[in-house]
Amino acid sequence: MKLNRKIKKLLKITAWLLVGSGMTTLLVAANNKTQAYSCKQVVVSIQGERGQFYIDKNDVYGQIKYAAGGSVVGKPIAEIDLSMLEEMLEGQTWIRDAELYFDSRNVLHVLIAERDPIARVFTTDGKSFYIDSAGVRMPLLPGVSARLPVVTNFTAAKKLNSKDSALLRDITGLTQYINGDAFWQAQIAQIDITSNRTFELIPVIGNHVVRIGTIDDLDEKFHRLFLFYKQVMTKTGFDKYGVVDVQFKDQVIGIKSKGASAVDSLQLQKNIEELIKKMGLQATADSLAVEQAKEARLRADSIAKAEKENNRITRTNQEGSNVVEKPKSTQPKRQQPKAVMPKRQNT
Repeated sequence: MKLNRKIKKLLKITAWLLVGSGMTTLLVAANNKTQAYSCKQVVVSIQGERGQFYIDKNDVYGQIKYAAGGSVVGKPIAEIDLSMLEEMLEGQTWIRDAELYFDSRNVLHVLIAERDPIARVFTTDGKSFYIDSAGVRMPLLPGVSARLPVVTNFTAAKKLNSKDSALLRDITGLTQYINGDAFWQAQIAQIDITSNRTFELIPVIGNHVVRIGTIDDLDEKFHRLFLFYKQVMTKTGFDKYGVVDVQFKDQVIGIKSKGASAVDSLQLQKNIEELIKKMGLQATADSLAVEQAKEARLRADSIAKAEKENNRITRTNQEGSNVVEKPKSTQPKRQQPKAVMPKRQNT
């Protein structure tokens, strides 16, 4: 009997040891599983235009930490709300788009697309802000200064009415046009809003004002202005005209100024000629590149047609005499009339 009691006691002890060992194993496995599905690291990548960045990565890390209620590193992935974090980041004015995802190594990737400022707008009370290509207003960033066209005399009202919103869209369109052309991007430094909600341009080279009017027919207006630069002001000097008005169709109106010194006029003339020459060389290089691309495309098309014809002949020979080719038409092909573009009249 005593032996049976000892055996039973030993079996109970063994059973409890096995249970304890199993529980320990389960706890360790659960802990390892939790660690395996926890955030290991956060990597922030910022995409900016022209290689310039306005958002600091540390600020993004701080915003994520604040929104998540603490560091997400070591936190179970199931408890991290990626949609909430994306929405929070996209609510920041300077962030155009945010995308968050975990990779196979449980690393949280944060992809940030910045808004690209295209102009700095000054209001009538001296304050300023940036705008992007969508016309979104963005506050200035401490310690960051972007070299952009300046727009003056915008309304200081905190809430924009319909006319102010339309004017902001016009500013965006005009600025995008200027930034899209290398010559005008280098030549136009400032855009002034008049009391009639039209626009005047202040150039980098020259002491004149360009009255552009509304943003209608910008191609024609800037073309006439370029011809006036090239054919008139480079010959008469930049001291002769204080105002160049191109807002009226097919017209360039030059209003004479009191004049500057001869030395200043010659220097301005030389500067604008160098700028025009530089842009002309760039345009020539672009034209040559386009022609080379066309020639390469034509050669590729010719080779493809030849290969297609060879394949067709091969199939015909293989099929034998059962194939009857469709006779070619003997009627002459009708030639399409060539389009004749009217010559642009110089003004």
